[in-house]
Amino acid sequence: MKTHIKMVYGALLLCIQPANAVELDKQSIESVKRFLVAYLAHTNTNNINLLTLYSESAKINVTVTTLDRATTEKKFSGQVWKQLLRQTWYSGQPSIEPIELHDVMIKSIGGNTLEIAAHRYAMRRCYWDNDYQLVIEKTPVGGYQIVKENLLIDHQNQCQRAEPRRSTKQ
Repeated sequence: MKTHIKMVYGALLLCIQPANAVELDKQSIESVKRFLVAYLAHTNTNNINLLTLYSESAKINVTVTTLDRATTEKKFSGQVWKQLLRQTWYSGQPSIEPIELHDVMIKSIGGNTLEIAAHRYAMRRCYWDNDYQLVIEKTPVGGYQIVKENLLIDHQNQCQRAEPRRSTKQ
């Protein structure tokens, strides 16, 4: 396993809340962890294989905050979302930015469907999405696919610029 992926997996092991793990069997928890590791690895390396993790019929709800702080909500089907992401990849401008997931909570919401709630941190523009939600469903071949995602995209860079170092020469 590559070092980057091991680090992501290790971080997930530490972040998943044990109280919610109780209601799921160990095999399911491990399967979800593997899914999340793949999701983060694809997202954080701008790997187009991320698109395979989305169901064509997924419901993607995106809240966008623009530079002038106006907020709009956009809804996409999985098919349209994947098409938009594919277009940005092939134009050389991937719209996905590296993220971290913190305080990950997993719960079963019936049958083969699981809800994942987390605090999502966008590393390039340094903002938190504290209401991040991902719903995944087991596929007939045993893996998972995203069937719903609620996320925030904030276009204003909130990273603090480092203070310039002052010269000690006089």
